Amino acid sequence: MGMKSFLVGLAFWLSILAASGQALTEKDANRIADAIYLAEGGAKARVPYGILSLKVRDKEQARQICLNTIQNNYRRWVSNGKKATFLDFLADRYCPPSDPVGNRNWKRNVRRLLSKTSSAFGDIATGPRFAAR
Repeated sequence: MGMKSFLVGLAFWLSILAASGQALTEKDANRIADAIYLAEGGAKARVPYGILSLKVRDKEQARQICLNTIQNNYRRWVSNGKKATFLDFLADRYCPPSDPVGNRNWKRNVRRLLSKTSSAFGDIATGPRFAAR
């Protein structure tokens, strides 16, 4: 194996190791998903979890897509230097700023719903674990 191949392989494995430490706990991801579910209309919603990017077959699939979106954006937020809070970062992808009223309402509603539950690591919206550092 040449040095270039070795370095490419090493970079690949190092990136996987780095990314493995960049995930929310299952508990925190589920808290956010629960808040999103309610903010998007709960049981009365036509589209569970507000998943519009693709057709979902049921509520369970929509929840899994929501959880994947949360985890993927958490890793992006960490990689981008944790600017602003994680919730603001997630909101700007989940309900884009191109819809300023929807974006503002989404943030307010999800933040309010999250504030009603507790987390061992602080508030997801503004707490030390999820705020900009």
